[in-house]
Amino acid sequence: MSSLLSAPSTPSVRKPALEVRFGSAAANDWGRALSLVTVELGAAPAVDAVEVAIAPGQHAPAVALGDTGSVSLGFAGALVPVFSGAVASVVRSVNGAARIVATNAGGALARLRVNKSYEQLSAGRIVSELASGAGLTVTAADGVSFPYYVVDDSRSAWAQVAALARVCGFFATVDARGSLLFEPAQTTPVKTFTYGVDVLALRAAESAPSFGKVTVVGEGAAGSQGSDAWSWLLKDAAAVTATAGSGQPERLAQDSSLRSKSAAQTAADAASARAKSLAGTGRLVVPGTPEVVPGSSVEIKGAPDAKLNGVRTVHVVRHRFAKSAGFVTTIDFGGTP
Repeated sequence: MSSLLSAPSTPSVRKPALEVRFGSAAANDWGRALSLVTVELGAAPAVDAVEVAIAPGQHAPAVALGDTGSVSLGFAGALVPVFSGAVASVVRSVNGAARIVATNAGGALARLRVNKSYEQLSAGRIVSELASGAGLTVTAADGVSFPYYVVDDSRSAWAQVAALARVCGFFATVDARGSLLFEPAQTTPVKTFTYGVDVLALRAAESAPSFGKVTVVGEGAAGSQGSDAWSWLLKDAAAVTATAGSGQPERLAQDSSLRSKSAAQTAADAASARAKSLAGTGRLVVPGTPEVVPGSSVEIKGAPDAKLNGVRTVHVVRHRFAKSAGFVTTIDFGGTP
């Protein structure tokens, strides 16, 4: 006689896992001692950071300022690198508790000040030149071409990179292995999250854009008279003026580094797109997802309010790995579906 009862199926369970390595200590030493690891990733001028908390009663593995290392997060059998950098601060207590903070290549560029001029280079080439001063490897799209561009020490090299990214409409980020990326945001989602399946929390806000129509005015005659004419004065700025977007309020921006109509148009388009993206922002909390990075895109599906669904651009990612609460990722995004 057959039975209507059957053995229960084995539940699908993923066990959170991580690997921390800084200095000469083995990964196992870190695993035994730590109670919490947080990783915050963003785009320039923000500096990525890892914070490792050592529980009271334990003793932090031997680590010193400047020690290099890495953090990988994920689940048993599927760890993904999320950070590579160097120890920036260490706080120790007599009860054994400690807090260790590490930053990556963004921190190195944030400490770097440069006085230099560049001729006939693209934004990507200028970023590569700046990064070489900190010994970094770079993957950079060209972006806007500059007949002449000046970098001065009134702001850090990382802030200079951020300014070039804004003009081009790019994201400047540091990847998990410490290389600088200077490129447009990815439009193909790296991950799809479904309401009722893997969405722990979700909220989105809509607001009026900070401006509608934007007009960008450059300088020089490089666009109409050849690149060598970048320093010429123009009687009529129309040759280096471009607009993007529509509606009120209107904004006028002047940028003397833009020496052609095409460069001004790229900057205007980037400013308009950024204003629209920031008019639709939100926060998504999901089970640990190490493959999501700033500048990537994610898709949200199945939410009861259609305004919450769609493809969104990732601006900030926060990973939190705690022995008491597991592995959770918080994603701050922009863009209105």
